[in-house]
Amino acid sequence: MAIGFAVVVGVTGPRLRERQPSTQQDLPVGEVAVAVARHQMQSAIDMRQGRSAAAALERMDRLATDTMGHAMPDLSEAGYVPEDARIVELGPDMHALMVVYRDAAAGDVASVVLLPDDGRVVRLDGFGRALPLAPGDEWDDALADDRGDPAGAAWATTDGRILHVLLARDRATLARLAPLAVR
Repeated sequence: MAIGFAVVVGVTGPRLRERQPSTQQDLPVGEVAVAVARHQMQSAIDMRQGRSAAAALERMDRLATDTMGHAMPDLSEAGYVPEDARIVELGPDMHALMVVYRDAAAGDVASVVLLPDDGRVVRLDGFGRALPLAPGDEWDDALADDRGDPAGAAWATTDGRILHVLLARDRATLARLAPLAVR
């Protein structure tokens, strides 16, 4: 009897490819960091091609305050000054405010991204299970380029309302900039 029922359901039931996906899909924070890195590279290309970011930089702090109730971080204590600002798409229907900073002395680049925390960005545990990034949790990982060579490091945290993502040259730089990125 049970076998007959299983056969009927298997033949007449919906196939996996026929099921509608949910609109609320998880996005691993590592994928968000990779998207931020792509936008950071595009910013560098745009700046080399003569893009002036002055107008965007002037409006970005007000836009951040108006839309998220949080100003863009000030990394000047660590020697980083804003170089570019833009609104970026990190995933399906996931837009964020990004500011690219440059350390005038060393030439290093760091990016800070703020986006509303709607619960879609998750971290993966050791078994690959998606876990919410809870307020106060911190996530960090090394980034690699297409060839597997080191390409920086990423860090993220949330206060339950805003997800902060920071990209920098290495983990030591992340540790120095992270407290400034969430003020």
